Amino acid sequence: MPSLSALPRVSVVVLNYNGLRWLPSCLLSIARTKYPDFDVYLVDNASRDGSVSYVKRNFPWVRVLVNERNLGFAEAYNRAIKKIESEYVVLLNNDTEVLEPLWLNHLVEKALKDENIAAVACKMVSMENPSLLDSVGGMGIPYWRGFVDIGKNEVDRGQYDGENFEPFSFCGGAALLRRSIFLRLGGFDEKFFLYMEDVDLSWRFRLEGFKIALAPKARVAHYFSGSTGRKEIDARKLYLCHRNVLRAILKNCGSSLRWALTNFFLFSLLMIIGFSVLEPEKAVAVVKAILWNVFHFKDTYARRINVQGKRKTGEAEILRKIYPGIRRYEPFQRARTRKILNILFEYSQMKHLRKQLDTCSFERKRKGG
Repeated sequence: MPSLSALPRVSVVVLNYNGLRWLPSCLLSIARTKYPDFDVYLVDNASRDGSVSYVKRNFPWVRVLVNERNLGFAEAYNRAIKKIESEYVVLLNNDTEVLEPLWLNHLVEKALKDENIAAVACKMVSMENPSLLDSVGGMGIPYWRGFVDIGKNEVDRGQYDGENFEPFSFCGGAALLRRSIFLRLGGFDEKFFLYMEDVDLSWRFRLEGFKIALAPKARVAHYFSGSTGRKEIDARKLYLCHRNVLRAILKNCGSSLRWALTNFFLFSLLMIIGFSVLEPEKAVAVVKAILWNVFHFKDTYARRINVQGKRKTGEAEILRKIYPGIRRYEPFQRARTRKILNILFEYSQMKHLRKQLDTCSFERKRKGG
């Protein structure tokens, strides 16, 4: 670790949309940070609850960037990070509290260990019960049903604190990014607006040979979905998540694309059938998510050509990172339905995953890679 005077400058960027209720505790916790060279930005997405005036009045050391309309997560962060000149940028939800004054030191220390580390995730714990994990990064839900936070609702026993643990993706609620790599890859996909943009960017990081790390001592408490106000998955959240997962698959999957699409559309069909009976508005949301991708396919395909043309990492390695074979969070609602889905998509598809891995490994050897 470099001396304190040699540590790189870090900018902490808090994204806000009508989050006045969260800002006092969030900003006060950041103020206790002991890192020697950092600044703080509030990026406001046209809030109407007095957030901007409150911060300017009570936290004059916070630099405020105001957008004239709600740009969502992806575009708002892209614009802000382009303006900021720090070597490292930390993304932080407004519904968080920093628990460790040395959190930035831990994040930077991890990033400095390897110049190929593009992002470092914080250890996020539940604000309601800090003994429970909220997220230590993300992984895939077998197979091609979506992505989920690793460790969610597990008691924190340090089970993910080892040097060898590496999440597939960082969680955008609290993570450090290497700004130069972020900008080189074009930042977040602004078509996503909200949800899954961190998974998509992490996927692209990995395709170009970069790494995602975890700094377990950088603990941040998070009130789940406090910034959006929706703990449960309603129709709008389902629509955004499902459409963004499909776009990410179309852009980033290599030789596994056919398998991914087959499973994704089978899962979508089952969702449509089930929700048509139980929650019709969610069935409509799934259909709309797929239709959105049909209408935007030309743009998605152009991005796929760009992403795949730059990739340096083989498909087998990507699949192993997406599906690491560790325990994952599953909501208690509709447990019987989930059990059926797990049998259909996990146990029946395990052999297919091994086949994919073997095929990818064979192709790599054949090409001399």
